[in-house]
Amino acid sequence: ALRMVLLHNIIIRGFNSLIYYSGEVEPNTPKYNAFLAYTGEAIQSLHHHHGNEEDKYFPFLESKMGKGSMSDNVNGHEAFKAPFAAFENLYTKLRSGEAQWDLTAFRKAIYDFIPVLREHLEEEIDTLRPWQLKGKFTTEELSTFEVEMDKYVVAQMSLAKDPQFYFINGDSAPHGSWFPPIPPPIAFVARQIIWHVHSNWWQFGCCDKYMKVKPQFAPYEPVMENKEAPVS
Repeated sequence: ALRMVLLHNIIIRGFNSLIYYSGEVEPNTPKYNAFLAYTGEAIQSLHHHHGNEEDKYFPFLESKMGKGSMSDNVNGHEAFKAPFAAFENLYTKLRSGEAQWDLTAFRKAIYDFIPVLREHLEEEIDTLRPWQLKGKFTTEELSTFEVEMDKYVVAQMSLAKDPQFYFINGDSAPHGSWFPPIPPPIAFVARQIIWHVHSNWWQFGCCDKYMKVKPQFAPYEPVMENKEAPVS
């Protein structure tokens, strides 16, 4: 559950940063074009996350928890597809020039799907609490799957885009400094060498490249809940 919480926090920070920095760009400027490119990375990050869940994570859990045990989570994905698709459609039209920049409309498109997304992310964590998995998976089984999942995710990564997005919306606090679990050599190359390929995109994150939260975002930090197991 901890890994999923940290990943969900990255997603939330990504959209928080879009709301904040959308007020600092002007159309037809280099900064505006960079902001739209960054917006595309936020969109793709969520698509990748949910695709990985449905392709790998949920089937693994259902192998021991029973077929259909993850159906509520899949339904949660479906619940915000329409408003999220509307936001993605607006983004596509902005990139092509078919739509004109309208700050109010851009932020509204985000606000339209964020409440549903937040509810889904919170409910999903509750299905992955340790007491839900206890007795169904061994520690070895979970550890083995995490290693396989990390390799699967890294294999899909764009080294010039994905690690950077995670870094600038990551969590350098003690409970999250190890996440995302990118091998150190790859992290070094992504942060110190390839960073400059799209460095103008990464100015829009909630954090710096070392996952330190920027002061303006501190009041809006996602809260990681530490729920205790229910009393039996």
